[in-house]
Amino acid sequence: MNAKGSKGLCIKRRIVYGVVTVTSKGQISIPADLRADLGIKEGDQLLVLRRRDDSGFVLIKLDRMDDLMSVLLEDEEFFLKIKERMREGR
Repeated sequence: MNAKGSKGLCIKRRIVYGVVTVTSKGQISIPADLRADLGIKEGDQLLVLRRRDDSGFVLIKLDRMDDLMSVLLEDEEFFLKIKERMREGR
C-alpha cells in the first residue's frame, strides 16, 4: 500500500517505511513502498549525504539535485543568506 492509503506515524504524509538491515557488503534494500512513492526505479542514481549530527545519512535522487542546483544558480539571495548564517555561526 502506498502513502496515499497508508496509516502510520504520520497520517497526512507517510514518513516511516519500516526497518532495513545492512548486509556484510554494506548494502541495504529500499522498501518497495518507498520506491513507489518516490518514483525510484532501477538505474536511478541517488546522492548520499552524511547528516551533520552523525545520526545517519540521506539519499536524494540525483535528478532532483540537478533541479535544486539550477534554482540555486539563479538565486543570488540564497548565497547572501548562506554568508550571513556563516557570519552568525549557524
